[in-house]
Amino acid sequence: ALDNGYELERVYGTDDLCAGEDAFFAATGITDGELLKGVRYFSGGAMTHSLLMRARSGTIRYVEATHRWNKLMQYSKVDYDKPE
Repeated sequence: ALDNGYELERVYGTDDLCAGEDAFFAATGITDGELLKGVRYFSGGAMTHSLLMRARSGTIRYVEATHRWNKLMQYSKVDYDKPE
């Protein structure tokens, strides 16, 4: 970090970390919090809640997604039916 010019003791603000209008932000809740619900599991799948923000338009989207293991396993090598 020091070789790249970062000051380790400095408190960086929003404009330091993300300046400009071409910024996107996305977050998905893992556990329940003030902003997002955590992952909810059900027989054969899960439901997630995400937040997406775009700087240029000021658009804020909340996405509730349903993930079905049998469909995911058609495209993934992960066997969602077997616990790790």
